[in-house]
Formats: sequence, C-alpha cells, structure tokens
Amino acid sequence: MKVVIASMRAPKVNGVQRAFRKLAQIYLLGDIVFESMSVESGVPATPLSVDELMTGAQQRARRAFARTQERSTELGLIYSVGVEGGVCIFHGHTFLQSWACIYNGEQVGFGSSGSIEIPSALSDTVVRGGADLGDVIDSFAEQHNVRSNQGTWGILTNDLITREDSFELAAINALVPFLNSRVYNRELPGEI
Repeated sequence: MKVVIASMRAPKVNGVQRAFRKLAQIYLLGDIVFESMSVESGVPATPLSVDELMTGAQQRARRAFARTQERSTELGLIYSVGVEGGVCIFHGHTFLQSWACIYNGEQVGFGSSGSIEIPSALSDTVVRGGADLGDVIDSFAEQHNVRSNQGTWGILTNDLITREDSFELAAINALVPFLNSRVYNRELPGEI
C-alpha cells in the first residue's frame, strides 16, 4: 500500500504516518510505503471555517493523488491524505481544529481532531486582523517556527496534545470508514 501525504511539514507527515501505522496493526494492512509532497490547499493560510478546513484538506488529497497517478499506475492501492489546520467560530468562540481528507481515487473520507478554544489575543489577530496563525503563535509563544514543532495545540495544552497528535486523530477518523466498511455499510434491521 502506498500513502501519499500532501505536506512536507513534520507534524502533519508524522501524524498521518502514526495514524496509518496504528490502524495497520488492527486491520492487518501489511507494508505501507509513505511519500510526502508539497501540495497547495487553495484556501487561506489560516482557514477560518470548517468549510475552508475541509475544502483545503480535500483539495490537497485530490491533487496529491492526481500527481501520484501521473507518475505511475502500478503502485497498487493508493491513499492520498490532505490535512489542514485552522480555526472556526461557534457561538462567538474561536476554536482550533485539524482536519484530514483521505482519497483513494473513488471514495473520500473526512475526519477531525476535535477542538480547543484559542485565547482572544490570538482570535482577534487571526480572525479580525487577518493574520496567519502560524506567524501569530510564534510571537504569542515567544518561540520560532511553532507550526513545525508542537504547534498551537502544544502551546495551548502545554504539550499534552501537540499539532502532530491532532493530525493523527484527524487521519484516524478519516481512515476508519475505509477500513471498517462492515460497520459503515450496515443497514438498520427492520423498522424503527
């Protein structure tokens, strides 16, 4: 099996790899070959809604799949994975989320990480000011290149949950419907 990850950022790549390796043990997936590539999302650097997060993840996954298919048609089963992190607003509160989209040429699956509310200083600058969260969190945390390390998740949770962890969970949630089709294709017996 080949898994193409539509990113070169370590937290995204490592999170997706951890998800596939974890599920490979449960579902006996066999050998997995990972490839990473830089793929544009087509959405703002910091998506500001669930729709933008899902769109960015899906566009990355489909574009990575297409680029892989152009190079070789004898790779066997291919999953391409697009992951996207950003914020969304619910009931006046701004939350950080990570999303994954998995594509196999026919089926699309989505999964998310869950959410954590971000401080108003970040929300005001990113949502109202239009700044990129990756740049803002560096200043906020007084660190350099946070997005390539623990991410905003790590800063907010004191590394209890890192950016890599959030992408792992999103990828697991996106992949499970492909692997557990017995449950996902089940119909309810009789009338309810």
